Parts: sequence; structure tokens; C-alpha cells
Amino acid sequence: MPLPKRPDDLASESAGIPPEPIGTLAKTIGVVKYWRDDKGYGVLASEATAPWDIWCHFAQIDAPGYRSLVTGEQVAIVYRRADQESFRYVAVHVRRLDSPATS
Repeated sequence: MPLPKRPDDLASESAGIPPEPIGTLAKTIGVVKYWRDDKGYGVLASEATAPWDIWCHFAQIDAPGYRSLVTGEQVAIVYRRADQESFRYVAVHVRRLDSPATS
């Protein structure tokens, strides 16, 4: 038996498709909605792309060593409009804003 859909899934489904052409690049500030260290990916939320979320792979995180994000962490995101069934936006570059900058 399938799980019931979450409210955010229902909102993005009812919104249709995003207006930007596929491949469009943009920047925004967002927060980490959830992150799965065991899988190496997670989801970022932003007002610029709402109600759609931005999918992020660990390779897109600008950080030395082991790259991971924490739920609720604020991040700067460069993303592109994608044509995937599950996500309409994909992160290209992600930088933490909560942690102090290193030189």
C-alpha cells in the first residue's frame, strides 16, 4: 500500500511545471530540508523555487574533506532547472552560510 502524499508533494504537483526553460541557471539562499549522509544527497528548500525543492548531491558542496549538510542549515545555492520526474531543480554549487568562512 503506497504512503499518503505529503502536503509539500501535493503543492508542487498542483503547481504544474516551473516557468523557466530547462537548463536555466540561478542563485538563491535556502535551507537544508533534509540530508542523508548514508546516501550522499539531500533536499534544499528556497523561496525562489517554492513549491519545488532543489535536489543536492554531496559533490556540489563547497567544503574540504568529508562533505555533508545538516538539516536546517542555511546555504547559498547555484541551481539549474532540470527535467527530472522527482525534482525540477538540481544544485550545481552549494556553500554553507551558517559556518564561519575559512581562508
